Amino acid sequence: MFKLPSGVLYEERAAAKSGRKCIYKDSELCIRKTSTPFQYQLVAVRALEEGEELSDSLDDERSFLIGTELKFAPTTFEGAHGFKWKDAGEENVQVEFIADEGTNKATRETFAMAVARCAWERKNRRAYTDADEAEVKQLMDQAEDEELERLLDSVKLDDAELEAAAADVPVSPSKPSKPSKPVDPEAAAAAASPVTLPRCELPPEPVEMADGEIIVSTLGELYLFDAQTCEFVQVSSEVALTVVQTGKFEYYINVAANDRSFVSQLIDPEMNAVFNHDHGSLIWNYFDAGRAYSFSLVAVDEKHYEALHQGMTRAAYETLNQEPWAKATVSSQDYILDAYEEDVEMLPEPSTWESEGEEEASEESSSEESSSEDEDEIDQIFRSAPVPTGVKTGKEEVDSSEDESEEESEEETDEESEAESEAESNAEQAVGSDENSKLAVGYKHGRSFVVRGSRIGVFKHTDGDDIVFDTTINRVDDTRGREFTPSTMMLHEQDSALVLQDSQRPNELYKMDLEYGKVVEEWRVHEDIPTVAVAPNTKYGQMTGDKTLVGLSHNMLYRIDPRLGGDNLIVQNEQQMYATKSHFTTAAATESGAVAVGSAKGEIRLFDRLGVRAKTVLPALGEPILGIDVTSDGRYVVATCKTYLLLIDTKLPDDPANRTGFQKPFPQAKKPAPKRLQLKPEHVVYMGAPISFTPAKFNQAPDGNSAEKTIVTSTGPFVVTWNLRRVLGTGRGDAYHIKQYQDVVVADNFRFGQDRSIVVTLPNDVQSVKRSQLAKPTRESLMIRPSGSQAHRDSIVNAPY
Repeated sequence: MFKLPSGVLYEERAAAKSGRKCIYKDSELCIRKTSTPFQYQLVAVRALEEGEELSDSLDDERSFLIGTELKFAPTTFEGAHGFKWKDAGEENVQVEFIADEGTNKATRETFAMAVARCAWERKNRRAYTDADEAEVKQLMDQAEDEELERLLDSVKLDDAELEAAAADVPVSPSKPSKPSKPVDPEAAAAAASPVTLPRCELPPEPVEMADGEIIVSTLGELYLFDAQTCEFVQVSSEVALTVVQTGKFEYYINVAANDRSFVSQLIDPEMNAVFNHDHGSLIWNYFDAGRAYSFSLVAVDEKHYEALHQGMTRAAYETLNQEPWAKATVSSQDYILDAYEEDVEMLPEPSTWESEGEEEASEESSSEESSSEDEDEIDQIFRSAPVPTGVKTGKEEVDSSEDESEEESEEETDEESEAESEAESNAEQAVGSDENSKLAVGYKHGRSFVVRGSRIGVFKHTDGDDIVFDTTINRVDDTRGREFTPSTMMLHEQDSALVLQDSQRPNELYKMDLEYGKVVEEWRVHEDIPTVAVAPNTKYGQMTGDKTLVGLSHNMLYRIDPRLGGDNLIVQNEQQMYATKSHFTTAAATESGAVAVGSAKGEIRLFDRLGVRAKTVLPALGEPILGIDVTSDGRYVVATCKTYLLLIDTKLPDDPANRTGFQKPFPQAKKPAPKRLQLKPEHVVYMGAPISFTPAKFNQAPDGNSAEKTIVTSTGPFVVTWNLRRVLGTGRGDAYHIKQYQDVVVADNFRFGQDRSIVVTLPNDVQSVKRSQLAKPTRESLMIRPSGSQAHRDSIVNAPY
C-alpha cells in the first residue's frame, strides 16, 4: 500500500550487551493488507546482497501487526531519520528503520500518517475515512509523548558521577577489594615517597582539545616510545582517552590527565593504529612539526579495552566510508573489528610447505651457487659492455660482516668521494628531470623493463642475481607518432610485447613489439568505457601466447580481445557491469582464471570467472585498495592500502571440497578473519614519516612445485618483506624484514620464478638486492640517513639511461 524504498533495519534488546544490532543492511519498509478486515502489517523486506544465493532458510522479512501497542514514532540515528516501534511478539525489544538520505520529509510524514490510519482502523473496526484527521494524528503524538517520558526516566545520575562532574575529573572504575596484608614499614615509606618516572621528550601540549559529542571514554596508563632506549616509557599513570565526534563522519581522539593534555588528533589512516587484545592496549602514531611519536594506552581492564576497540573502529570506519557504522551487517562489523586487531587467528598454513629449517637451508645453498670465478666473469662483462652517459654500474660483494664493509667505505679518501660526487652530479645533469615510475619483471630472457618519462629502460638479470643495463627504448610513440609517458605497463604474449596505456587516452591501449621497440597496434577498447586497469587472464598469462587480457573500468569487469577489431574490443558474454559506481581500481587473476578486484571504497570482490557477479564481496575497511595480488591457487589474497596490507585466507571454513571464496560465497556469519600487515608504530618513529606502501606482490611460483612464500612492498626509502608462513603460523602481522635505501623506492618486485632476489626501482636507480640482505628492523637500520651519506654498494645500475 505504502512503502519506504530503502533503509537499514535495526533491533535493540534492553538486556543485550551488544545494544543495537543491524538486522537488514539494505531493506524496504512497507504496509501490507491482511486477509482480516481492518488489520494491516508493517513489513521490512531484506534486499539480497551481491553474490548471495537464494535460500529457503533465509529470514528475508520481518512483519509486525499494526496497532496502538506498536508505539510507532519518528526517530533519528546519527543524523538520519526514520521510525521505531515495539515488537509485540517479544518483550523489551525495539525495532528501528532508518531511511536512506534520499527519502524526504514529506514521504516520511505520508508513511507515518498511513500507519496511524491503519492503527485507527484496527482500534475502531471501521475505515479511517470515518475518522477526524486530528484524531488519527493523535495516535502518533501519543506515541512520541510516551517515548519522551521514557527517555527522561532513564536519565539517572548517582552521587559519585555528580561529584565527578562538579570536580571535572574522570571517575575511576570500581575494583574488587583485596584481602589486607601485613604492611612492611620500609615498603610503606618507599611507597609514600613520590616515584620519579623515566622521562622522554613529549610533543608540545595541544593548543586546544577537540570539542564535540563523546562517543567513548576509556581510562588507562599512557606510554610514549623512547627512541633512545628503544622502549615504551610511562608518562602518566592515569589518563582518559575519549573519542569525540566533531562533525558528520569526523572524529578526534583526546588524551588528557588531570594535570596535562597530551593529544588531540584527527582519526585517520596515518595513525597506524594497532590493537592488542592480550595486552589490552592501543598503539598509534602521532605527528607534530615533522616529527613522529608513538603512544600506547593500556586500558585499566578488558571492559575499557573493548569499548575503546569498538569505538575507535567505528570512528575509523565512518571517517573512511562516510556512512554510519550501524549500516554494516553484524558479520561485516566482526570482519572489520578482526582486521583492526593484531592477534587474530587464521587457518593453518598448507601442510605442503617445507619446514622453516628446510626453507633456510634452501636459501643458503642458493645464495652460494655462484662461485668467485663467476663473479669475476660478470664483473668483466660490466667493464667491457658499452654504457650510456650517466649510468653508474656497481657490484655488491656480499660479506658476512656488514660492519667491515661499512668501515671500508668510510676509509675512502676525500679525492675519491669528491670524484664520485662530481660524476653523480654530471649524471643528473645529463638525464633531465624525468624519473623512473613503473617496473615490469619478465620471465623470458631474464629481462626487466622500467619506465622513465617517455623512455623504457631494458635490464638484464645475471646468473648471480645481479642486474645490468642492456638497452633503451628511447621514445614511446603511439601509431600516430604522438609521444607519451606510459601510465600502465604489462608484459604480454610470452614477453614478446608490452601492453601500454596513456593516462591522457584511457579508452585506448597500445601494443609495443619488443623486438622492434615500437608501438605496432592501437587498441580502442570501447568508445564510452575508460579502462582503469589491466591484468593477464591468468596468474602467469604472460608466459603464454594468449592474445586476450582482463580489463577494468570504474564499475565493470571484462575480457579484452584485440582480434575483434573496431572500436569495441570487449567480449560481450564475458563482461559484468554494476549499476552503481563501484570505483574499481585494481585486479589480479589466479592460475585458473578467477579474478580478485579491489576498489577505491576498500571492498574486495572475488569472481570465479568473467561475465558473472562476484561470488564473494568482502566489506570495505574504508581505505582505497591501491594494489591486489593473489596466489596461484587462489588461497591467499594480499590487498595494499596506504598504511597497511590486508592478507585474506579465502578458504571456506569446514568445506569438505576445500573450496575458496572464488568458487562459493562465504556464509554470512563466517567471513574470513583478515590479517593486517603493518609496520610497528614505534618503528615509524625512527622512519620519521607516515607510511605509504607501494602495491605488494607475492613471489611467483609458476612451476607448480612450491607455493608462494614471501610478500614484498616498500614505503619511502624502505623495502619490506613478510614471510607468509611465519605470518600464518604466528598470527603476527608485524614480523617483517626491512632494508633502507638512499632514495624513495617507486616500484619493487621479486625476480620472476623465485624469491631470492628483489628488483628495486628508485627514481634514478635500478638495483637488485638479495632477500637475505633484508634484516629485522633495528634503530640503526631504520634511522633515516643524511642525504649526503653513501649507501651500501648493492648490485646497482643507475637508471638515467
